[in-house]
Amino acid sequence: MLSLGQVPVIYEERNGVAIIRLNRPDKLNALNLEAWMQLGEYLRKACRSGIKAVVITGSGRAFSSGDDIRSMYSLESLEDSLSFFKTLHGALEAMASCRRPIVAAVNGLAVGGGAEILLLADVVLASREAWFAFPESHIGLIPPLLSTLGRSVFGERKARMLGITGARLGVEEAKAMGLVDEVVEPGELEAKALEVAESLGLIPDQSVAEIRRATVEPYRVELENMVNRLAELVLTREAKERMRLFLERRKKE
Repeated sequence: MLSLGQVPVIYEERNGVAIIRLNRPDKLNALNLEAWMQLGEYLRKACRSGIKAVVITGSGRAFSSGDDIRSMYSLESLEDSLSFFKTLHGALEAMASCRRPIVAAVNGLAVGGGAEILLLADVVLASREAWFAFPESHIGLIPPLLSTLGRSVFGERKARMLGITGARLGVEEAKAMGLVDEVVEPGELEAKALEVAESLGLIPDQSVAEIRRATVEPYRVELENMVNRLAELVLTREAKERMRLFLERRKKE
């Protein structure tokens, strides 16, 4: 049996709130296949149970550094790639269809897929030490949520700029742009997230579901198409070479 330190995602419940904790701190909570799978399973579990609200956060000094690049680099066939990204899409769909409020507690860096998850949260609280980026373009890939739902958060041109440049955003800049709702001192973040989640848990499920449907539904087909395109791009020569160089640099560090 795996210890809590070995599982990629941890699930617990406190006072009617589900806490889903991304738990690969040595990898900055990078999301490999198992992590995406568990994230989706725990979201579905929480959203179908008597839970009042959900908090998503990370272990250690990161919220999430996004998709695990070594996992993506190891994909060799379209079948394997589609399977990986179908699992990723399943976790995003679990967030998009949840009838419970979702609070993100960003305890450190949120990059790539880690930043994109925030676009599906209802409230985003961030530590003063947090920062954000969507750098998928640097390895020949695309940010599917930024390119779809992100347009309603940042506007068309800002979303395009963030996706193409991969620009790093400090927490105050992210707040000014609408990605973060409130900046919290690091030691107070989790308690604040639980407080907000318990308060939001009083809102009727049907209201949450209808508001989420109205704001997310227009992008769902487009998002699925973008994820499928991502499954193709990850196998291209350009992406493979960029990922190889990234992994070599990381190894030297």
